Amino acid sequence: MTYAGYSAYNRIASTIDSKEMMLVKLLEGTVRFIQAARAGLDAGNPKVKGENISRVIAIITELDCALDRDMGGSLVENLSDLYQYILNRLTLGNLRNDDQILGEVETLLATIKEGFSEALKQVSSAMVSDHAPSHQLEPQRGFSIAA
Repeated sequence: MTYAGYSAYNRIASTIDSKEMMLVKLLEGTVRFIQAARAGLDAGNPKVKGENISRVIAIITELDCALDRDMGGSLVENLSDLYQYILNRLTLGNLRNDDQILGEVETLLATIKEGFSEALKQVSSAMVSDHAPSHQLEPQRGFSIAA
């Protein structure tokens, strides 16, 4: 029996060139899911709210577990603390049906996504300027600590 989540992961993974791009796509997903959760809250639909908050929690938990704590130093520690803060706020926002808290989480997730998107662009353009084909990006360990 193949699970739908596993099939979706394989479909997406086959279209993404690097784990850095996978990280950006996962963060884009968290933003979409928190927006859907807020829409569910606004519509009085606890099922939609809860399912989408659960998706965000699952992604953030996995991102936190994937951090390279041996190489990352204070950056990884700070990012892990931020992930834990987001998880706590999601739980509280879910329990209280508090759109303001969920809005705060959405802002944090969008900011993190934009930061990693910009870092990926900078790494990509640096590699292209070094005459490396853009489709053959080698992972940068410093950037990969978050993925």
